[in-house]
Amino acid sequence: MTTTTRNTNSNRYRTPVLWAVALAVVVAIFVWHTGFGVAAAFLAVAALMFRGHTWLAICTAAWGFVFLAVLTIPGPYDSPAGPAAVPILGIYAACFLAAWYLGRRLAASRFRSARSVARPAPDAGTPPPGEPSAVESTQGESAQGESARAELRWPSESRLRVFVLFMLLLALIGAALKFRGDVPPLFADNPDAAREALRLRSNLVTGLLSEFWGLGLAISLLRALTGRAQGRWMYVLLVVIFGFGAALGASKNSVLLGVVPALVAALSVRRSATISPKNRLRISLVVVVIGAVAVGAAVFLGGQRTLAGTGQFEDQFRAQYGASPLYASVGSLDLSLSSSVETFGRLWQVREQHPPTWGRYSVTFTGSVGERLFGPADLYAITAGLSKPFYMNTATFVAIPLLDYGPIGAALFLGLLGLCVGVVDRRLASTWSPAHHLARAFVIYFATFGVYELYPVVQPFWLALGPGLVALYLLSEPMRWVPAWLKR
Repeated sequence: MTTTTRNTNSNRYRTPVLWAVALAVVVAIFVWHTGFGVAAAFLAVAALMFRGHTWLAICTAAWGFVFLAVLTIPGPYDSPAGPAAVPILGIYAACFLAAWYLGRRLAASRFRSARSVARPAPDAGTPPPGEPSAVESTQGESAQGESARAELRWPSESRLRVFVLFMLLLALIGAALKFRGDVPPLFADNPDAAREALRLRSNLVTGLLSEFWGLGLAISLLRALTGRAQGRWMYVLLVVIFGFGAALGASKNSVLLGVVPALVAALSVRRSATISPKNRLRISLVVVVIGAVAVGAAVFLGGQRTLAGTGQFEDQFRAQYGASPLYASVGSLDLSLSSSVETFGRLWQVREQHPPTWGRYSVTFTGSVGERLFGPADLYAITAGLSKPFYMNTATFVAIPLLDYGPIGAALFLGLLGLCVGVVDRRLASTWSPAHHLARAFVIYFATFGVYELYPVVQPFWLALGPGLVALYLLSEPMRWVPAWLKR
């Protein structure tokens, strides 16, 4: 018996034991306290699934930490509605995550079937050269667990630089139209008030042009982390420029939108063959450090923005956390993790007052056009009324399907959404195109962002990201109509 076979048999017997132990611990905690039992269940599943389904496990862990924040960290917005909603929200999140897992399995099964029909194995016991075995395919379906990750094939340097600089030009035009000589919210005395003033006068064009800050940041960062060493410092400089532009609006999500998907994609692919193994390890460490710094900076700036704001919530926030940057950062993290659950809890308590609208809230991104076609529907007006005396405009990604389709319909909606995420996650994991990997990373990011809000149906950011990624793909495989000077 070979070493690989012994390890496989050992893992086969060890896994059921670990699941049984985790189940016993979770049941014990659940009997003691329902909310903590739900949080423990999510964290236990995340730990057991991390090796084979890394990004799904990270999303599951995020939900577990959200529930822990609701149950443990006090904040100005807390009420009994938040902890009471944890078991309900846990069921909906479990529907989404289980469907994500099922979607990955279905996509992996179809992928293996298609490849086995196209290229049958030389014999019954040996897979074709370069193909993972059945055990490897089953145990490592995520991009991190596969026996061979894809290596990105970037466009030529001339084409990629022209493309990235063109996105920078579009982003600068968008900033000029958006701010019109006013001080950006990042440098304003009251960032929240400045953001609200910009929101009232913004339009679809300036909003979409602003998304090129994030897309340019994602592409430049991914190229710096996974591409050849030649020209890397130019892309590092572009990362700084795009990151600064994305931060002008004082929005944490605008910066994280460019950083996190690039890091997800960078951790999901092989480094360029021109990079030595030692440098590949260094780059992996750099990816982790960048992610930690980006999240930490977002949390810190969020706390400072709240301290600089005006209003009843900001007054109570300052009274509770004082002027300490550390305490304010903890309060900002708690606000990001728990405020959506709190608002959802208040919405769940009055769900009978809102009959299903059968899809109206799911097309919130259409703005005034959707209002003319489908009638008025303002999610933020509902959540603002429920959050009195504060103004909280978030209610997790469960709120929209709940308002549209009712309690049972929301579970079905989230199940279908999870299936789609799982299929995209698995099918795009082994592709060679940077555009495909960034698309997959954006899907994973916004699936995890669901702990806060169902952002893709609220904001039409994908109207800019989609064409940008398509253009990046076409540059990687230029068609005949591409000018000859761009093919060099």
